[in-house]
Amino acid sequence: MNNMAFALLLAKKRLTPLIKNPIAIIISMFQPLIFLVLFGTIFSSISSVSGFEESNYVSYILPGILIMNALFGGIYLGMSTLDDMREGIFNRYLIAPKNNLIFIIGDLVYIFTFQLIQSTLLIIISYFMGFRLPMGIVPPILFLVTPALFSCLIGAISIGIAALTKKHTTMITVMQFFSFPLIFLSSAFMPTNLLPKWISILSKINPVDWVVRASQSTFNHSPAISYYLLIILCVVIATSFCKFTYDVQRKK
Repeated sequence: MNNMAFALLLAKKRLTPLIKNPIAIIISMFQPLIFLVLFGTIFSSISSVSGFEESNYVSYILPGILIMNALFGGIYLGMSTLDDMREGIFNRYLIAPKNNLIFIIGDLVYIFTFQLIQSTLLIIISYFMGFRLPMGIVPPILFLVTPALFSCLIGAISIGIAALTKKHTTMITVMQFFSFPLIFLSSAFMPTNLLPKWISILSKINPVDWVVRASQSTFNHSPAISYYLLIILCVVIATSFCKFTYDVQRKK
């Protein structure tokens, strides 16, 4: 079996329980769904605020909601690695005559596919709240791919941390410490010009804000290519970090 087929087989292994129990897909995105419905309803009149460009608030926050969902999904990917460690599967990976990168790619293909499915469901729900996809062929594809790509970035970091720490408590602490602050210190729920100045300054160095801006840019005539190049670079760096942690464990 070639490496790519093996990676796809690993991704299928992760997806099979969800295919057999599709309700788990909905449950796993319950929090972002609540944010979408509540914020989209409660702040529906915010579009009339001076300086707010969108005519529909749901259309503005949906990119941020998709990124939030991708952030949570990526973080939880490390939990799957910890489960593999407990069941002894991770040790089999380390002694297998395969490059460690293949196992990592398998997990990233899984989280990428999983996020595409969830993003599609959230977009369908948002459609009934007034959201419309950007026009053309490329912008809608970019709109779907952006959160999936971000989940790969966070997922690679999450797997790396799990491989180094081997503790659920550490993963939970990381998840709680970084998830919500990163989301709310960005332009996910409010344009930068309407945010307090200190939040606006912090958002410039917030990777979540970079991804949100990239996703929002798909509604313009010129998507923010510079942000996408930055995201891809970060994914490569995160994957390299993840591979390094696998190599460290293999040498022990």
